Amino acid sequence: MHINFKHFLFLIAIVFLHHSAKAQLEITYFNEHPDWQPQKVPFFTNRPIAYNKDGSFNFKNSFTDKTNTLYFCHYNFDTDSIGVNFRVINMSDKYPQGKVDHNFFYQLYEYQRLERGIKNFYFIVGGYGKSFNKQVHSYMRRLKANYGDSLFHKASITVFAWGTEDKAYRYYRAVRKSKNGASDFAIFQHMLDEFISDDEYFKTHPKDLTISILFSSIGNELFRQYVLNRKKQDIPFVKTYTRISFVGSVAPRDAFEEGNAFYELNQLADTVDVYVNSKDILLKLSSVAHLKNRMGNKGPKSPEKLPDYINVMDIKDIITIHDMSGLGHDYLLTNPVLQDEILQNINKNIEAKEDD
Repeated sequence: MHINFKHFLFLIAIVFLHHSAKAQLEITYFNEHPDWQPQKVPFFTNRPIAYNKDGSFNFKNSFTDKTNTLYFCHYNFDTDSIGVNFRVINMSDKYPQGKVDHNFFYQLYEYQRLERGIKNFYFIVGGYGKSFNKQVHSYMRRLKANYGDSLFHKASITVFAWGTEDKAYRYYRAVRKSKNGASDFAIFQHMLDEFISDDEYFKTHPKDLTISILFSSIGNELFRQYVLNRKKQDIPFVKTYTRISFVGSVAPRDAFEEGNAFYELNQLADTVDVYVNSKDILLKLSSVAHLKNRMGNKGPKSPEKLPDYINVMDIKDIITIHDMSGLGHDYLLTNPVLQDEILQNINKNIEAKEDD
């Protein structure tokens, strides 16, 4: 897997847009019109670039620091190469606010929605134990095989390949460090919020979109940290998502209660799904180590009191022996029943949008 360093320098040299330092988000375009093809998987990452001796570069394999930077890219499985499309730098240590000049979500929308006819967009934030190589060659490859290939002409699936640990003994450090990934995730979220809330733009452009995001495992802690810090900075929520899904969640069981991170999450999404698997051994071990039950294996606290927009789905009865080879935690990518259900729901959304 490589990107030619000379080619990257050439892209920088001919970059047609480079923001002034006055903007909180400084955006660089390397490819104004990225094309999506079946062999490509779009992703964005906060990992820094690592240079190789042969003049190519990759993204750093193990990393947990905050970079204030996101690279928006695609990985080409046919050529084992990465294309860099955009770079965004947050010039402040605070979460971004205010107008984003030259927000490339408009270009992506016009290509995906207006040219390709794509109305359904899915973002995936994976969990622990993934070096960048694992994120690409294991996680993204399996997502592509299980979901992306059949949905290529119907939906867009993008992965946040955020920097986390990949060694088991460093798990608890990774939990603490997830706030760094949350700070960089805030860049993406702000740009998406601004785009989707541009009422003036959508007076003349169809807003017939479904935008969903799924957080898996420790990715749930990243999101929890993001929400807590957003609230501390008094940044109001924007109803951006059609659906938020929590899978294998390490969040505490009381996360939806008043005063906690996920309280009134309907300000950000129409629907919230919580997948609960009491056979999730990894979450059981985490619960014992922290003396705190996890939402992913015990479910939210007082489910009967949850508002209607939250759906709790107990999936223990569909967990198989094959799923247990991953200690019951990797079922999003190993369980065919759940995969079929998710694909059916996605196709229902697609059909509903086609009827609009």
